[in-house]
Amino acid sequence: MKTLLSIAILSLGSVAFAADKCPISGKPADPSITSTGKDGKTVSFCCEKCKAKFDAKNK
Repeated sequence: MKTLLSIAILSLGSVAFAADKCPISGKPADPSITSTGKDGKTVSFCCEKCKAKFDAKNK
């Protein structure tokens, strides 16, 4: 039981960490640079250049 709990906690931690990365470059995301994806979720980027690439692909 402790092993399953540990795995669940580690999995949740990695999801939270991945959300803090720019989906284009993989660098740390700046929460002030955002866009909305096709699914309606807000996405953060490391810079305006990455945001522009994302917006061009998701129009």
